[in-house]
Amino acid sequence: MEKQLNKFVIVPVVFVILISAAVSVSADVEWVYGKAVNSDGELEFLEEHIVKYENDRIANIRTIYYDAGFNKIGEQISDFSHGPQFGSYDFKDERLQYHDGARVMSDQILIYCKETPEAGTKKKYLRKNSNQIVGQGFHHFIVANLDSLVQGAVIPVKLVLPAHMDQFDIRIYKRKIENGRILIQIELDNWFLRLFTPHLEAEYDLSSRRLLSYRGFSMISDLSGKTVEVEVSYDYSQQRPLLSSLSKSNPAGFGRD
Repeated sequence: MEKQLNKFVIVPVVFVILISAAVSVSADVEWVYGKAVNSDGELEFLEEHIVKYENDRIANIRTIYYDAGFNKIGEQISDFSHGPQFGSYDFKDERLQYHDGARVMSDQILIYCKETPEAGTKKKYLRKNSNQIVGQGFHHFIVANLDSLVQGAVIPVKLVLPAHMDQFDIRIYKRKIENGRILIQIELDNWFLRLFTPHLEAEYDLSSRRLLSYRGFSMISDLSGKTVEVEVSYDYSQQRPLLSSLSKSNPAGFGRD
């Protein structure tokens, strides 16, 4: 039981990239940057999200991860051909040579995972249903249901997690509203498992409906393969094509108001 719970504790890891691309639909291409710091306030990694739209609808996202030295350490490509809630994606951790993803089809979802270069690729098919969230579709689901969350709704949904070759029942609800911001909590729906697993928090601006911050376990592991609890803040002001165009002399100031 302990081994299973230790593995289950990293279920929320993917949330950092599921919701990180909170953007306006006013542009065909937009850049969003995330700065992740650990509990000691130290920079863990940076995120660069290149978001593309077609006819004012989300089309695809390229997410690039950099370490504190501005070296690329991971990448995720997401496609929303089957709707904003269903983000087909392919993720690679370049340091650990880890690889997983999901491919959404009309009536099923293929999930896959390759833990090491030597390991075989695990594959599994899930039946596609309207109450599932896949990949970065998490953010779009929250935005679509933001008004209900404000009113106090507790929303159950199934989160598809290729890293665990399965899907899990979670629930999303409002923690508080303050100064025009809503703090949302995401946790496992099973009350017993909630006793042993961490929850996630995401803060949105109610006016712009943009994601402001995320708190929980990271998608990117450290060099030992251990997941790190981080707080990620998001910056929408830097409309530049590459993260390297930002000032490398003051990374600690990145993402601050």
